[in-house]
Amino acid sequence: MVNGVEQHFPDAFDYIYYQEQSGKRIWKKISQDPQEAVSAADYQQSYMRAVHAGVPVKTDDIPIMVSHTLEPYLEQYKLSHRVESYNLMKQTLYEFYGLCRKNIVNRITRIDLLQYRAWLINKKRCERTASNKMLRVNQYIRHVLKQRPGEGLVTVKDARYVETEPEVYDDDELAAFFNSCGPFHLAVFKTLLMSGLRKAELESLTWEDVDFKAGALKVRAKRGFRPKTWKERTIEVPNELLEMLKTLPRNSQWVFANGNGNRYTHVWDDCRKIAKAAKVTDFHPHKFRATFATCLLQGGMDLKTVQKLLGHRALESTMRYLAKAQSKKVREKVNAIWA
Repeated sequence: MVNGVEQHFPDAFDYIYYQEQSGKRIWKKISQDPQEAVSAADYQQSYMRAVHAGVPVKTDDIPIMVSHTLEPYLEQYKLSHRVESYNLMKQTLYEFYGLCRKNIVNRITRIDLLQYRAWLINKKRCERTASNKMLRVNQYIRHVLKQRPGEGLVTVKDARYVETEPEVYDDDELAAFFNSCGPFHLAVFKTLLMSGLRKAELESLTWEDVDFKAGALKVRAKRGFRPKTWKERTIEVPNELLEMLKTLPRNSQWVFANGNGNRYTHVWDDCRKIAKAAKVTDFHPHKFRATFATCLLQGGMDLKTVQKLLGHRALESTMRYLAKAQSKKVREKVNAIWA
């Protein structure tokens, strides 16, 4: 009742209120589920009575609230990880919290995590993404419950998925796409194709990162950007790309800037628009990177060099592109055998 009028707030949270022995008064946020609030109040009352009576109480039995631990965990995570990693963790945890709707970490179960993964797959997220997001939630739970590795609700075995071959563009698709590009977007997507830059790396590329004399692009840390593997690298690029970059206006520190001179950040959306105009499907920025890696391997470049150009920490990440690169040669041999 508010001023004598009954009102409903479906998004409201329930709190419990109590006073500690020190005299400190506490309002503790619990959940949007009234039953959880009642259970938390009963538990807190039993706990306080036990402490008052001198009964030993294990601190491990005290409920740990998502509402009390989520933001501090994310703040700590932000200070030790890249901005992109922090944003992924934040989005994942709030997505899971909104789906699970349990505010007591101790009551989150293995089933809750597996159902979250299944929900993501049902929402057309790939198995790899769904598994990684489930493991992020498990990482948070292990941290706040102070569990050792292997003690979480789920393990890497629960996150197994079928590793699919990387998808790449063929020559006809690229020709149709580039024919629908204006000069600026042609330079953007040719850079993705001929350097293998990640989307964030391209958006953070400055003119100081372009060495026209050495024929290379540099991926370097700068304000608001850290390389994914925390390692800077140099990427040798073809003359065709360098000549194309020379035609871009230099009205900003950014190689790819918008009309106001700020960073250009619409790579994903523009990629889809151009693909639609070109009447080609399944175009996205990261697929240019996969095509770059496959072309290098098909051209005979060794794995270690390709690993260095891509900025992969583990060689296994680069080896994913090997089967795709070799398939053309294998098919040629098959045709020769059965000719």
